[in-house]
Amino acid sequence: MPSLEQVCKRLFSDQSWFLKAVVGALLLIIPVVHFLAFGYLFNMVEQARRGEELGFPEWGDWRRLFTNGMAAFAIFLVLGLVPILTAWVLVWPLHFFLNYGAFLYLPLVPAVMLAGPLTVAGIYQYQRNEEFRDAFRLGVLVAMLRSTKLYFWVPTFALIGFLVAGYPLMTFTIFVGLAASWSYYAVSFRFVEESRRGRVRG
Repeated sequence: MPSLEQVCKRLFSDQSWFLKAVVGALLLIIPVVHFLAFGYLFNMVEQARRGEELGFPEWGDWRRLFTNGMAAFAIFLVLGLVPILTAWVLVWPLHFFLNYGAFLYLPLVPAVMLAGPLTVAGIYQYQRNEEFRDAFRLGVLVAMLRSTKLYFWVPTFALIGFLVAGYPLMTFTIFVGLAASWSYYAVSFRFVEESRRGRVRG
């Protein structure tokens, strides 16, 4: 299984990554236009899924970026944000009956930890035939997460730490963090697929 460090070294080896990330961060600020940023992240997942050279691709083909970005954002809402919001709604009433401080937020942890890899698993499946039903086949998505043997825990903790540490730069931090973590999850899913194919051929 590839490590987060290996993926990041390949992603950030291109000296132009910073300027490309700045563009993504600026686009992420503007409603509707933010679909372009998500389309870019969609492309980064796709290059990892296809086994292409990892890196920050060139900005271009804006119409396709926008279309893919709408799909990626929809998947992100359903598989990423909805579980977190659902957990939050379930936890919120406990504030009125219990007084355990930060421990009240423990039920949020699984939702937060699963949001990233689950979103990428959905995008990964969607990219095969560009069918939304493929993105939301929960049994398939859960099997994908299990196949990685939960190696996504460390990268997800790293993402959370990166977002907290880089809070003053918010959208730039978010864009770079998502680019690195989503690429890592996609590379991991491809690694498992390739390993299985190798065993079958053998």
